[in-house]
Amino acid sequence: KCIYSAALMLGAYGDTTEDAVNEINQVIVDNENAKATLLKITKVTDDIWGNCYEVIFDVQNKRSDSIEVQARSVSADGRMIDETLLSMSQEIAPGKSGYATLTISEFDGYEFPEMNSDFEMTLHIFSWDNYDYSEDHLVKVTF
Repeated sequence: KCIYSAALMLGAYGDTTEDAVNEINQVIVDNENAKATLLKITKVTDDIWGNCYEVIFDVQNKRSDSIEVQARSVSADGRMIDETLLSMSQEIAPGKSGYATLTISEFDGYEFPEMNSDFEMTLHIFSWDNYDYSEDHLVKVTF
């Protein structure tokens, strides 16, 4: 579930549970370059690594070059989420589909969001092969 590089190195995981799953299935963009659908937002609790949210997108690359999918300007309940808590960067090859997951992790010293009323972010899509190409799409969910 919440995967941390330290967990991969140590081989240790705690008991992991999905506390809340919000099925969304909202098309964010469907154009000549890409199709991205927000599938779900899941709150995951791990007794060793703590809480995290997984915001899962299904992305189809319609381009002839690889694309990168990232999260920008992430907020919940009207408050920005510190970038230290965020992890999302997924490469998708030409003509392929893949899951891009934003992980929002709980860390000591940083405010972990509740996600009681809303979630917003910008889905940033670009290509390392073509610096002239990028697009941004607003993602907005009300709970």
